[in-house]
Amino acid sequence: MGVAAIPLENPELALQEVQWSIDNGLEAMWVPHRLAGERSPTHIDFNPIWALLQEAQVPVVFHVGGNPLQLKPGWSNTGRGVTKDWMGGGENVRARDAAVLHQGIETFISMMILDGVLEDFPNLKFASVELGAGWVPEMLVRLDDVHKAYSRVDERLKSFKRKPSEQVREQFGFTPFVFEDVSRLIDQSNDDLYLFSSDYPHTEGGRDPIARFESCMKDVPKESVDKFNSGNFLRVFPRARVAAHQ
Repeated sequence: MGVAAIPLENPELALQEVQWSIDNGLEAMWVPHRLAGERSPTHIDFNPIWALLQEAQVPVVFHVGGNPLQLKPGWSNTGRGVTKDWMGGGENVRARDAAVLHQGIETFISMMILDGVLEDFPNLKFASVELGAGWVPEMLVRLDDVHKAYSRVDERLKSFKRKPSEQVREQFGFTPFVFEDVSRLIDQSNDDLYLFSSDYPHTEGGRDPIARFESCMKDVPKESVDKFNSGNFLRVFPRARVAAHQ
């Protein structure tokens, strides 16, 4: 599956690149989950991009690396020195970085919802890949709470036909890390949201990701397991469906 990398700093050039990518058969667009220069990615200048992707049934993908991986240096100024890890203590994703890795993508998704992009483009699909999923259930609760509280004074929120959690359920997929309990995530939200991902050959993918996911989903209904393994992926990536061998 070909995936194009589309920076958004220049909306006109980004639109041209998206069109070229679609014309040349690429099946997803990786968009950095950060500000687009001085613009929010929800700026109306980007609406032609979202409209084009929705019409072409090509999803937007977010991936680790689309936002700075490391905390700002000041957070490491503890007076204790840098602890060496398996990569020798250099620049890499450490425990503290991993603990807040979701903040960038959660901010991006929250703004896309609260500014009405998902409401305006209800058939546009998104996938958050290699950014974990343990944070998703709480994000859904928070967004619904914010919508309920502020829709009384915010005309845009008042006009929503779907709650934020419904928008995410219908339009998003998230790949959990192998060390996250998928059954717990499903219990706390629903089984439409999560996609299998091995992250092979990276170390965080583990030696046997299939077995690790299966071990935490022993009590999950088969229908939900099938959604995790393939069904949800095909909902987000409809053009990826291939004919079964006869």
